[in-house]
This record gives sequence, C-alpha cells and structure tokens, in this order.
Amino acid sequence: MDKIVEYYNELASTYDEDRFENEYGKFIDAQERLLLNKLLTDKNDVVLDLACGSGRLLDFASFGTDASEKMLEIAQKKHKNKKLVLSDAEQLQFETDTFDKIISFHFFMHLNDEKIEGILNECHRILKKDGKLIFDIPSLKRRNLFNFKSNGWHGAHSSTIEKLRQHPNFRISNIHGLLFLPIHRFPKFSRRFFIKLDLILSNSFLKEYSSYLVVEFVKQ
Repeated sequence: MDKIVEYYNELASTYDEDRFENEYGKFIDAQERLLLNKLLTDKNDVVLDLACGSGRLLDFASFGTDASEKMLEIAQKKHKNKKLVLSDAEQLQFETDTFDKIISFHFFMHLNDEKIEGILNECHRILKKDGKLIFDIPSLKRRNLFNFKSNGWHGAHSSTIEKLRQHPNFRISNIHGLLFLPIHRFPKFSRRFFIKLDLILSNSFLKEYSSYLVVEFVKQ
C-alpha cells in the first residue's frame, strides 16, 4: 500500500489535468456522474467518498478519506466545507454505524484480494444497517475477451459478477456497467456524443462485458 500512496502523492499536483481534463477522462467522469446521480437520491444520507483522491466526486459525499496527504490537500482546497480525513482504508477513522452510503471509484482495481477483504470489513463496520457500498471494479470477462495483461499493481485487479455475489457480509442489490464501447478508438471530438448510448449498452444483458462493473453492496 505504501507504494500506491507514494505514487499518488507524486502525481497529485497534475492528477486532475492528466486524468480527467482530456476527452477520454471527461467521458468517464460524465458517465460516473450520471450513474451516481441515479444512485444517490436521498439528500439526507450521510455519504463517505472512500479513496476520494483529489476530490473529483466529493460533490456526492458528506465526508472524504484518502491515504495520500497530497491528494487530500488538493481535495480540501476544492471542497473547503467537506470533512476530509487522512486514513488507511483498512483502519478508517470513523465510528461504527456512521454512514448510509460509501462510494469508491478507481480504488479496488489497484489492490489484491487480501487488501480488498480488509477494506470491505471496515466498510461493513462503519455502514449503518442496510447501508450501501457503491464501488467500481474492472470486469474480468471483458479483460479475458481482449487478453488483458497487467503491468504491476496499477489497475491490475478485476472480478466477475459471480465472484462478487459470494461475499458473506454483503448482498448485491444491483450491478451496473460502464464503458462498453472502445471509446479511446473514437475521434476525440465525437466521444461526448456516445455517453448515453454507452450507458445503455453497458447496462444491457451485455453488462459484464463492459470495462467496469459498478457494484451496489448492501450490508448484511
């Protein structure tokens, strides 16, 4: 985990510009926001953005936490009224039964099974009864289709719907897809016109062949 934190500390100052100010990043951001607007409709919910990074999705959360000090500094400048906490995701600095919902994007994909299990246990602890954890994970079926090969820890982890359903402490209320089309191959000027079509395809019977699965886990 230390090498991941070090990596994000080093790129924090240029993270938003490099990752989400290009046409591909804007496409992903738009899709995630459309989905979160559908999933987070109760304004009274207390929501945590787990591994909030530079605060890109903190508009949807009441609190944020991250292990990267540099990322949190940037997030706090953008969201001065948000409560942000520097913390390892396996030892979260929150009381038991605190949150109605937790969101976490572009995080679990960097971790191994053991680390993910520890984080899921912490999420289970701090969620209220019937609380939801909403997170994304690359689809293993999509990766197998294109013979994906990981290069180190970055984005190396993926999963299947079948495996996700087996977790003993959560049940799945829904699974959504993101990024079905190979949008990086489309001309940059045209990508924004495919956002809604991509969401339709990603949430059809082909959803497990989307690039990412967005999972709604409910605390049991």
